[in-house]
Amino acid sequence: MYDVIVLKEAQNDLRILDDDILLEVKEYLYKYKIDPYKYSGKLYNQGDIKLDGYRKTYVADATYRIVFCIEDDIAKIVEVVAVGEREGKQVYKTAYDRINKP
Repeated sequence: MYDVIVLKEAQNDLRILDDDILLEVKEYLYKYKIDPYKYSGKLYNQGDIKLDGYRKTYVADATYRIVFCIEDDIAKIVEVVAVGEREGKQVYKTAYDRINKP
């Protein structure tokens, strides 16, 4: 079993989602506890947005993304860093900024 940790900033992302999208995200957060690899795909660098080692899950007919990392070597933890719209790669920019904040 994995522990799922949602960063404070990502918790704020969840608060602004429509109820149907939020429900779908919550279902994935539960699934991550069992096998986060099964329900996600690898993220690759997006130009200047370096997200190697992070993963994504499509939600809301692929218009939103959950961006997270899995820490297997330290403990079985899934850390959700951003949830948001994919359009314009905004969710990836947000995740990158949160990961690299000073």
